[in-house]
Amino acid sequence: MGEESEALKADIEQRRESMTGTIDAIEDKVVPSRIIERRRAAMSGWAGNIKERVMGTAHSATGQASSTAGRVGDRMSQATDAVADAPAQVQRATAGSPLIAGAVAFGIGALVAALLPETKTEQRAVAAVQPQLATATDAMKDAGQHALDTAKSSAQGAAQDLKDAAAEHAHDVADQGKDAGQQVKDAAVDNNR
Repeated sequence: MGEESEALKADIEQRRESMTGTIDAIEDKVVPSRIIERRRAAMSGWAGNIKERVMGTAHSATGQASSTAGRVGDRMSQATDAVADAPAQVQRATAGSPLIAGAVAFGIGALVAALLPETKTEQRAVAAVQPQLATATDAMKDAGQHALDTAKSSAQGAAQDLKDAAAEHAHDVADQGKDAGQQVKDAAVDNNR
């Protein structure tokens, strides 16, 4: 009995440790300040890569490349500061208009997200979703093809039914025309007698 309780305690402790790590990882992903910090780090890394590319391409123009890289770094710093200051500016501009504030915040977020390079986590998430997306796309194509085939056969059947009905009515009209012609002829013969 004592061994079982020790085993249970060890199992509970192990699960608790595992859950703590998972909860910390989730918290790291959803806390706005950590998201902004990750984006800033990604933007800084991107700017650093640009700086390395510029400085590594022309050895003779080292001064010009370094000033260009410095300007890029300054611009990136200004962009980072603008992103950090954006919530306060939006709050001042949209005070009393929560819908407009939400739309502006969404637009700014979409713009910033479009400007920033994808993180490795995002790339892994997209890679993980690609097979399911391909499967869903294939299923939608199959369903669309089936619906198209069904609609096509229904339309062909309806067209044939319409054609048959039109031919039958044309035949009936022709018969009625012949009968009417015969009646007129018979009436004319009776009137002449």
